Amino acid sequence: MLIAMLIDDTGRLLIEGVDSLQRLVRLGIGVTIAVILGLLLFRYIPSILKLNPFGRTSQAFHRPTNEMIYHMRRSRFYSPLRRTLGFDPSVLMVLIALAILWYVLTGVLQNLFFIIQGIGLTLTEFGAGAIFSGVRYLIGSAILAVIFFLMGMMTIVFVNWLFGLLHNIAGWSLNRLAPLLNIFEFGGAFAGWSFMILWIALSFAATAVEAVFF
Repeated sequence: MLIAMLIDDTGRLLIEGVDSLQRLVRLGIGVTIAVILGLLLFRYIPSILKLNPFGRTSQAFHRPTNEMIYHMRRSRFYSPLRRTLGFDPSVLMVLIALAILWYVLTGVLQNLFFIIQGIGLTLTEFGAGAIFSGVRYLIGSAILAVIFFLMGMMTIVFVNWLFGLLHNIAGWSLNRLAPLLNIFEFGGAFAGWSFMILWIALSFAATAVEAVFF
């Protein structure tokens, strides 16, 4: 009886802990946006103060965001946007990339939170003696963990593509994903779309598992 109560309490703690984690994610989004905006604004201080662009002070203001700006200017979208808008769109591209990044990351984190909730439900069902329901939730959580692991690797590759970060782990992730990407490389009008098609397929699989097992 005591063990069942401990299992049930642990499950409830996991389920309730998800709310705290979701609040931390929202805080992280706000802090990240504030920091990136602040660093981007710092780039304009030397120009406002008419400092030597090649001096140490100017370089110090530029250094924190140099890599982000560099990767935006290497993007295939940079030149078309610059011709269309008539100004350097690199800062705008950083902000758009940041929004896309957090949109994708939020989805991945929500998936992780769903797994935590699934484990919590598993424990509460086991604690209540509902073995069949507990096993069902456990199987669903295990399948989702595999799906979300693949989506997590895809997110790392996407972050590398946007910002040029995480080179080593992105390369490892891409190598692990290559067999799956090859399956969805249909050629023709869909040539080069295997990454997006795989993401859609995994999202559909996750939705199906959630509907059946939860």
